[in-house]
Amino acid sequence: MITLDASKLNEVEQRLGEYRKKAPVVLYRAINRAAANLKTNATKEVRKTYVIKAGEIKSTMTISRATSKRIAATVVSRGNALGLEKFSIRPAQPRPGKPPKTLKVQVRKDKGMKGLLSAFVADVQGNRVFERAKGRTKRQKRSDGQWTELPIKRLFGPPVPIMLENEGVRSRLEAEAAKVFEKRLEHEIKRVLEGN
Repeated sequence: MITLDASKLNEVEQRLGEYRKKAPVVLYRAINRAAANLKTNATKEVRKTYVIKAGEIKSTMTISRATSKRIAATVVSRGNALGLEKFSIRPAQPRPGKPPKTLKVQVRKDKGMKGLLSAFVADVQGNRVFERAKGRTKRQKRSDGQWTELPIKRLFGPPVPIMLENEGVRSRLEAEAAKVFEKRLEHEIKRVLEGN
């Protein structure tokens, strides 16, 4: 969660002079522009570090916009751990009837592909990554006539909110939002002083 607020209210009121009553409007417009930019930029910044589709990031994010009464905006990401299939995996499809191939996965761009010896892809409400549980297993016949070893468990990568909390990602997002806010604030102040 990143919050943008009206800590500059007094400064803006002084700069507006006789138009000081318009300070809340100037601030909430600038804050909302910065919040919208932060949401858009979050997708780009996360994808610089993680191998993930833009839609997976956008779907977790909401903006609570500023108003003239509440001069603060909040950008929040909510979501659970993502299945490993949401990242880069090879092979990406199930391989029924073929010898097992070591599944490789890449979650972060700086880490490269990593082999997971006991993992495999299965079509369970779409292709998903699983691993056979260690210890005692039992065999069960599947609907396609093949046998499988149970139990199995699904494998997950980090949730989007954790990716956004990555120190490098978060600091770049906050710096860019601050720049957009300052630039938009200047524009809004100028607009009021010029009578537009």
